[in-house]
Amino acid sequence: MRAAMKALTTAQSEAIRLAYFGGRTHREVAAPLDIPVGTAKTRIRDGMIVARDRLGVTS
Repeated sequence: MRAAMKALTTAQSEAIRLAYFGGRTHREVAAPLDIPVGTAKTRIRDGMIVARDRLGVTS
């Protein structure tokens, strides 16, 4: 997972750390990053796609 996290942009990494490792909601991710909720959702989704690909997960 560490290698997958290194493949993310800083923005994606911050959002994922808050959401998944911090247990925060999309709103709770958006607030400290001072971004719209939709942007937080996008960063988390895009970051998870990159992480999934790096980990070699198939559906």
